[in-house]
Amino acid sequence: MPSLDTRGIIAAAQLGGYVLIAAASLYLTIRYALRRDAGWLFMFIFSATRVAGGALIVAGELMKNPSEDLFLASYIMFHAGLAVLLLSTLGFLGLAGQNAYSEYLHTTRMFRAMAIFMLIAMGLAIAGGILGSHIAPAQAHIGDILRKTAAALYGALYLVLFVIHLRCWGDRYELRSHRRRLLGGVLLALPFLGARVAYEILAAWSSSDLFGLEPASNKTLADFQPITGKWILFLVLGFVCEFVVAVMYMVFSTVLARSRSGRL
Repeated sequence: MPSLDTRGIIAAAQLGGYVLIAAASLYLTIRYALRRDAGWLFMFIFSATRVAGGALIVAGELMKNPSEDLFLASYIMFHAGLAVLLLSTLGFLGLAGQNAYSEYLHTTRMFRAMAIFMLIAMGLAIAGGILGSHIAPAQAHIGDILRKTAAALYGALYLVLFVIHLRCWGDRYELRSHRRRLLGGVLLALPFLGARVAYEILAAWSSSDLFGLEPASNKTLADFQPITGKWILFLVLGFVCEFVVAVMYMVFSTVLARSRSGRL
């Protein structure tokens, strides 16, 4: 009878942990009907990708003859899902700045431009995962380039997000106390998000293929491959950092960010 290996156990933990976040974010998305920016909507989508990715890994490892497509889909979602977490960050920055910097035209345009580039990074990550797989084996080189381009774009977007966040603090005195706490919550989450983005960049250069069958010649760099590298790095930088960011966003946006009247 097949059993779960270390990464299968991590996938099971991912599945269980994100089910709760997905349920809570879906409830808040429906309750506020997108009147509070899209932070909760993107958090739901992100959580759903992590639930699906964990379920695919668990299912694949428990099957006697699993399809390669199960693992391929999960691995692609791992890299593409980071774009949704960045979109969620942007959404919560918008939520914190309601009735203040979020109402400025230049801020709205900047947020929209950021969102477009985040979607582009997601598309590159998906295409890079498909090209070079059994679906398009002859396009391995192009797939490698696309994955590295997506990772580099994630890094650039994170740096811009960090700068935007610092600029948001310039309007802190125009924000109510509960919105400042939400902005502070995003600040606390940014180092963990930065660690996850750094891991994504290192993972892109750790192997020339998605499955890690052709690792980098540098042993240290190869250790950052999510599949064939060291599982402890994947656990801490790939799973824990993301989960901490998601939990912080949910806590500060629903509990600590409540006004005294009980309304957001």
